[in-house]
Amino acid sequence: MYLEFLGTAGYHPSETRHTSCVFLPEVAPGHSFVLDAGSGFFRLVGRSLPDHLHIFLSHPHLDHVMGLTFLLDVLHFHPSQVTIYGDANTIKAIRQTLFGSPLFPLEFDYKVVETRHYHPFAVAGIEIETHPLTHPGGSNAYRFRWPDGKTLCYVTDTIGDGQYHHFISGAPDLLIHERNFPDELADLASSSGHCTTKHLVAAAHASRARQIVATHFNPLTATDPLLEDDVYGQIPGIIGASDCLKIEF
Repeated sequence: MYLEFLGTAGYHPSETRHTSCVFLPEVAPGHSFVLDAGSGFFRLVGRSLPDHLHIFLSHPHLDHVMGLTFLLDVLHFHPSQVTIYGDANTIKAIRQTLFGSPLFPLEFDYKVVETRHYHPFAVAGIEIETHPLTHPGGSNAYRFRWPDGKTLCYVTDTIGDGQYHHFISGAPDLLIHERNFPDELADLASSSGHCTTKHLVAAAHASRARQIVATHFNPLTATDPLLEDDVYGQIPGIIGASDCLKIEF
């Protein structure tokens, strides 16, 4: 199984990065997953899609949901049944604001599923659970567990306070975790509700994940963000996500 990072920046796109979006093209026969729908979601336009496209949203900030307004083009050549997952606040914001007049001309007519913390549910045989994250307006971590035990944890937009560490523990096969700022910008990270390197390192140690990929980088960073604070030295084997990067797990 593999996944592809369609967007790896936070806040706004840059010349090399679009905002958060991860695509898992075949999680089960006839089913694909998308983790967040930032501006990178446009990269699904023209691709072959399965019968069912499941979109899991961490929270309703624009850099994670703006791509939903691209669905008309994404589905133009390959119609799929779309289901959008998110907490009640996220679903409300999408229905009433993102797709509301006067911001968008078309009505929201996609199937939605409201997620609740500590209430696991299954999609295509895959068990899914969410956990709250500390972030302005709230955010949600996801944990996906396949029938064979393979596990993926997705954590983005959090202050990195450690209250979710038990949720990502147990040596998941893959941990995708944000790292928005270097440690020297700790004040900015705290005020905006994001992680610095020390928070990523703490999460990596708590999870004992077999593979770790950092994403959701500051779009103003023109070089490899993980060269800052020697992240590669602090977390051996870590991968810094880039747009269109494919990872097997």
